[in-house]
Formats: sequence, C-alpha cells, structure tokens
Amino acid sequence: MSLQKLDLVDRKILSELDKNARQTYSEIGKKIRVPKETVKYRIGLLQKKKIINGFYTVIDFSKIGFVLYRLYLRLQNITPKIENELIDYLTKSKVGICYQVNGKYHIALGVWVRDIWEYEEFWLDFKLKFGEYFADYSMSILTEYIEFSRTYLLQEKNPEKEMFVTLSRTTPEKLGITELKILEVLSNNARVSLVEIAKKLKVSIVTVRHHLKKLISKKIIIGFRPMLNLNSFGMEYYKVDLWFRKFGEVKEIKQNILSHPNVIYTERSVISSDLEFDIEVENFEEFIKIMNSFKEKFPEDIKDYAYYSRIKNYKTSYLPDLYK
Repeated sequence: MSLQKLDLVDRKILSELDKNARQTYSEIGKKIRVPKETVKYRIGLLQKKKIINGFYTVIDFSKIGFVLYRLYLRLQNITPKIENELIDYLTKSKVGICYQVNGKYHIALGVWVRDIWEYEEFWLDFKLKFGEYFADYSMSILTEYIEFSRTYLLQEKNPEKEMFVTLSRTTPEKLGITELKILEVLSNNARVSLVEIAKKLKVSIVTVRHHLKKLISKKIIIGFRPMLNLNSFGMEYYKVDLWFRKFGEVKEIKQNILSHPNVIYTERSVISSDLEFDIEVENFEEFIKIMNSFKEKFPEDIKDYAYYSRIKNYKTSYLPDLYK
C-alpha cells in the first residue's frame, strides 16, 4: 500500500492522531466532519492492518533526568549467531533505540543514561563482550531532540507543524512514585483511559487526573502520538547529516529545511554535523529530489551531506528505566 492509496478520511484521522493521540473519537470526528462511530471503526481498521502499531506518550527526557548518547557501529568478522547475541544484548540493555542501517555503519543506537559514568559502565561492558567485532564506531551526545507532526499526510501547502521537544537544556523535575507509575503506564499506551490507569495503580481516578494534569502542565509529558508502521503505507526513513560551507544564513536554511512536510525529527549533538534531521519519503528518488531542492535553494551555503536509511527497527523504548 502507498500513501496515495490511503483515502482522505484515513489520512485525516492519522493526521489528527499524529498531533494528539489522546483525542476522543468525538473530538476527531468533529474536526474532520465524520461520525465518531466512523472514526472508531477506521482507527480499529488501521490497527488491524498494522498501519498503527500503538500509541506512545512523548516525554521530555531531560525533565526526568536523562541524557541521550548516540552510538554508531560498523561490524566485522561477525557470524549470524554472534550478531543475534549482540542484538539480544542491546535490546535487553539501557539502549532505547536500536536500528539496523545501511551506509558507513551497520547499527545505530540511542542510549538513555543519567550521566557520563552510567554510559561508561554500559560502553565498557558492551566492548568487553563484543569489542572484537567492532570495525569502527562513532559516539556523540545529543543536546536537543525534536519531533515534528507529519504534515505530509494531508499533502497541504505550507502546513503548520506541531513540535515536540523531547530533549533540551532544562532543569530536571522531582517526581513522586505515582507520577512515575503514570509515565510507565502511558509511555507505550497513550490512549489508555483514566479508569484503566487508576485500576493498575490502585488509586482513584481523581488522583490520576490530578497527577496527569501536573505532568502535562510541567511539560514532562508534551504530547501523545501514534506508532506508525511506515512500510505499511509505502514510506521510507532517512537520517541526514548536513554540513555548511558558509554560516551567515544558517538560521534561514534551518528554518527552510525543518519546515519541509517530510522532515519529522531534528537533533543537535556534541561532535556532529552542522544540521541533523530525519525525513520520511515514499522512495529514494523522492529523497534525492528533496535534498537537491535544498542544495539548489542554498548553493553557496550547503557544502555536503551524508545519510543512512533504516533497514530494521530492533528496539524503540518510549521511556528509560526509571528505577535503575
């Protein structure tokens, strides 16, 4: 299936969920002018077809005391058995993101830790167990991570993007046990009802509502979004590192690139390129066309770019382990 084969109602529903997945069927129905029963049926069908794999809560990890280390690995002399053991080790570790990618590296990782010493502990143990299979690696610390809503779903001109800042320079908040448990329940089930949360936590609905409002008002929870299976509707994912030749127009260039409908993430890191962003497109040809359009618009400013595409997602965790 391609994006064009999703009818307008489905794309409108996906667009609304992508901006706020906790909206009720009625709220979505009013916005897109269809009955709530239709919305409920369509969402169920999108889940059945594995276009939607669930719903996650967007959390500002900085505010719960975490930083993100990114690690790229190029492997050598590795058998399928050892590779499976390596992936199994990573998926059971502090790693929050683990992709198989193409290009210069084979594996891309995001490791959520509280400080550099916790990362060092992970890295030394990982290297001790599998270091002989590392042909090359690159590590950086992310200082900012932003998600954007997928405005390409409706293919409108000059759409307004929703922005979700999940990592930034901020002061961590002190959370109580009830708030931590609410984050755990909501992290990979963003549409769970207050009644269900209350039952799981064995507290009143009033208590859950109070703490949830508090988490949102403090911007610890900054949104609710669907887990979309890009392959199910013909989309591909590319990660881009871009370098500038000149820096006088950097702000304008960044604004132009990040406002593009297909750009859905941007990152800033220590020891990296001048601009990082992630893009979802229908095919490689569309990816190259978009990148060429950026270079043509700023021929004197953009020096070069590198990219990789995601082949397989081994793990995506929407909340670090809060108790380790």
